[in-house]
Amino acid sequence: MDCSSSQPAEPAGRLPRPVFSAEQEAAIFHAAGGRVTAAVRGQRAESCRRLLGETAGTPVYGAFVSLKRTGRLRSCCGHIESTVPLWRSLDCAADRAATDDPRFPRIVTAELDQLDMDVWILWGPEPVLARGEDRVRTITIGKHGVQIGRGAARGLLLPSVAVDHGLDARGLLEQVCIKAGLPPDAWRDDDTHLRIFEGDVIHGRLMAEGTDARQPAVAGGFYPGDPRGVARMVDQLFAAAAPAAAQSWAGVLVPHAGWVYSGRLAAAVFRRVAIPSRAIILCPRHRPLGAPWAVAPHRRWLFPGGELASDPELATRLAGAVEGLALDAAAHREEHGIEVQLPLLARVAPQVRLVGITVGDGSLPELLRFGDQLAALLKEMPDRPLLIISSDMNHFANDSETRRVDRLALDAIATLDPAGVYETVRRNHITMCGVGPCVIVMEALRQLQCLGRCESVAYATSAEASGDTDRVVGYAGLLFG
Repeated sequence: MDCSSSQPAEPAGRLPRPVFSAEQEAAIFHAAGGRVTAAVRGQRAESCRRLLGETAGTPVYGAFVSLKRTGRLRSCCGHIESTVPLWRSLDCAADRAATDDPRFPRIVTAELDQLDMDVWILWGPEPVLARGEDRVRTITIGKHGVQIGRGAARGLLLPSVAVDHGLDARGLLEQVCIKAGLPPDAWRDDDTHLRIFEGDVIHGRLMAEGTDARQPAVAGGFYPGDPRGVARMVDQLFAAAAPAAAQSWAGVLVPHAGWVYSGRLAAAVFRRVAIPSRAIILCPRHRPLGAPWAVAPHRRWLFPGGELASDPELATRLAGAVEGLALDAAAHREEHGIEVQLPLLARVAPQVRLVGITVGDGSLPELLRFGDQLAALLKEMPDRPLLIISSDMNHFANDSETRRVDRLALDAIATLDPAGVYETVRRNHITMCGVGPCVIVMEALRQLQCLGRCESVAYATSAEASGDTDRVVGYAGLLFG
């Protein structure tokens, strides 16, 4: 936890605590993550000054960036001065954490999507004027970090260190002495200078690919692989959907199979919806890659011939608001449940900013908690995103059995009871792949008082396209409001 400055001059007055909104905290985290990623890759890094706007000049005591891999520290470096603009301290801390912590091997590109990051904003430095043993009583565990200096020796420990390691105030003082290369009891001496400070931390998954685009993974398989083919088939899918006036809905369910099987039904759903400026799409985790619950950190979603923008700041806020949800690009690398929707959404709402979430297994209490925490975040947003459930229905029974069990699931959804949906699907062994996303979205809408009705757009099975009635998949299109 090194600091790049020598003993700083005392501030003229106690530096006040900087106050940031949730959006500003997300921007700070995103800016620091982009800076770390660029430094590790040996690329020219964009200064946080431009990315943070008016927040950039906020006066702080300093900033630290801490990187961990599977819970173990990989780097922690920072920059402090008596008073420094946030952007300058953040630039320095991120660069040094990425490349210049001498205690650890240098971070390599392959690690980037496996790192968690803490961004500490420090404030309120105060010299410790007490002497000897009285210095112990100046420290409040969990509130204060400690900086020490004697001669050329320097050491600093962040406010979290004592909590993480179960230290009392005396133990924290001894450890900061050891950090500085001093005897453990050097903190008692009059010629040892002590300073306490406070800090706030922003935590999340490093947005290693946050400035990159998510590349198409299933083009040429689930849907055409060339721009002309995509445009032509999108035309056909929307032409086949019944004309309808777009209306405001809080959530939708759309299928995500290959377009030849379910694309027309998905297009029919999207045609019915007046899509707002942002949308959050949740799909099941089909591949054992990345975090079990993962929100994509990318800036853009690409598909042949086009793209949709994402909202990495909202992605960061989601990861911070939902327990167990990580910012993770790896989980989205080969996932088709979101990708197949992109050209369809781009046709009806090219301006939409789409945040994608993959959802692995979860118990009913875990999924309901996810929905509750998602709703709590959305309540703070004046313009709420559309919530999209990307899910197919039952898989690989014959056509009549698939229709029978799908009717059980759809009837349960129509009761507007997310717990009842989960229990119906599990009790009847219905292989609805997106039951997790469905429960999450329904619970979020229920908490937001936006789950007053469920309207069916259409239902189909793959037999209608393939002619094979022995082994089919069911597809449904639903609107929630």
